[in-house]
Amino acid sequence: MSDSRMVTALRTAAAAACIAMACVVAPGCYPPATAASGVYGDPEAAAKYWVQQSLEDTCGLASVADVVGEITGNAPTEQQIIKLAQHTPSVIRDGPIYAPTGDPAHEGENGGIDLADTVVLLNHYGVKSHMTYDKHPEEVGLPKLEEYLGANRKIIAWVNGGTILDSSDQRTSPDHLLVVTGIDTNNEKVHLNDPYADHGNTKVSFTRFMTAWKIGQESIVVTS
Repeated sequence: MSDSRMVTALRTAAAAACIAMACVVAPGCYPPATAASGVYGDPEAAAKYWVQQSLEDTCGLASVADVVGEITGNAPTEQQIIKLAQHTPSVIRDGPIYAPTGDPAHEGENGGIDLADTVVLLNHYGVKSHMTYDKHPEEVGLPKLEEYLGANRKIIAWVNGGTILDSSDQRTSPDHLLVVTGIDTNNEKVHLNDPYADHGNTKVSFTRFMTAWKIGQESIVVTS
């Protein structure tokens, strides 16, 4: 997932249809979640809707498919959401949200999708959401994620993938989108549906998650 357009995405989030609206209740929606035994969210239930990315730059699309599945009970396939993104105008740049294979914008620094465009894709499926980041500290931070998950809201986070995976990849820029599905305050673990992983419901420590998330300016898209 490319990070070169993140600053533009953040600065134009309001104009990019990143506005908070009431959530449309779909037939597959879970009942409101509560913090049971120190765990916010329902990561085991969410794991059913994990979508693995098959291409290097489709983590954002896979994350959108995951959230749609969690809310509606029917997750689009990666190929279905790629096709949608190829035919839906971006609110950040000229052209589609996701450039078709072979398009010069598909590779290099223009690969992947912008965080703001996940709001557009979610809206296509009747899922209203809002984008925010650390310029609005009252809307981000670990306690706020607990609050969102406790209210059965879904979260896509913009992070540094090398930190999350504890790999040798760069650790200075945000480059990966994933879904936060739970927070375990007893064990200080964050549960993730990471499109790059081999399975849903992976776990990382609070410290590792916060380090990776802060690199992305604590940027998230959260459903209404």
